[in-house]
This record gives sequence, C-alpha cells and structure tokens, in this order.
Amino acid sequence: MKYVAHVKTLLRSIHSVGSIREGTLETGARLPHPDRVEIQLQGGPQNPCSIYRYTNSGDFCGDTWHQNLADAFAQAEYEYGLSESDFVTVRE
Repeated sequence: MKYVAHVKTLLRSIHSVGSIREGTLETGARLPHPDRVEIQLQGGPQNPCSIYRYTNSGDFCGDTWHQNLADAFAQAEYEYGLSESDFVTVRE
C-alpha cells in the first residue's frame, strides 16, 4: 500500500545528488522540485517506509527512508506542509 499527495507548497528544498568519495559525502546538483509525494510502506504502519518524490512528468526528485509511517508523515509536513489528510491511499 502507498499514500500519495500532491505538493502544494515547498517549505524546504533539501534534496540533491550525492556521492561518497573516500569516506566523505560530496553534495552535487539539486534534484528538481517535486509535484507528487508517495509514501510506500514495507509492511504495516509501524514498519519502515520510504518517501519517493516525482515531478508531474515522472522525473525522480529523491527519496528518504523513515522508521515508520508517522515519521514519514512528519517529514512530508516539514518539507511541504502536507498533513496525513492530504494523502490518498492507493493499493498496489
């Protein structure tokens, strides 16, 4: 199951391409701003999940891992002002 919401407001732009070189994180170009956010569960709401971000044309805008659904919703609120009620549940 996943939760999908459309981004209305960009509060923070924090995603960029990165790599680790000789044990040091090197930050590269910023990823595009997302239009859509998807939270994909890896089991139930208390299990780990990931947020995936995409543009309207389907371009990838980054992903983040979260310990549980509540943490993922909190991150979506922090970055985009989205609340749990902004998301639609989609069964895969």
